[in-house]
Amino acid sequence: MQIEFNRIWAMPNRWTFKIKPIAELISRYVEGDWIDPFAGYNSPATITNDINPDTPAMYHMKSPDFVNHVVNIIRPESLNGCLFDPPYSLRQLKECYQSHGTDISYNDTVKFYSDMKNKISNLIKPGGHCISFGWNSTGFGKSRGFEIVEILLVPHGGNRYDTIVTVEKKVQEIRDD
Repeated sequence: MQIEFNRIWAMPNRWTFKIKPIAELISRYVEGDWIDPFAGYNSPATITNDINPDTPAMYHMKSPDFVNHVVNIIRPESLNGCLFDPPYSLRQLKECYQSHGTDISYNDTVKFYSDMKNKISNLIKPGGHCISFGWNSTGFGKSRGFEIVEILLVPHGGNRYDTIVTVEKKVQEIRDD
């Protein structure tokens, strides 16, 4: 399978989904029921969470708690997709959680994202998508039943890191039980 790759310059924005080429990419994929454990202010997902109680998210939990909650209320393979836009570094993760009264230690973060991806991957139906954002293109990966279909590299100029958007399609069912 050929991976679509695009590089489109755009001004940075704290709210990832407001960056024009990212918003355009999301609009091509997000349809039906999607989950977003780090929703912020502009998520098009139908089931949203953000630890910040001032955001319009449905839930305001620590993201691992939110994912555990959703796993208990949503049947496996019932979601069309996931937007996965967490803090991009350990420093950002600690700042985000500490600013809302929760301490994060290094031990808490060792498996933080991996455990969430394992659980979320079981909620996505075959043919569904996960769109991951960050400073790498790791995404959800083949071991969770996904293959990359598109990568969008968004350079922001100057000394700013690029935003890397990885779109993956679930091609097989992977169970962790």
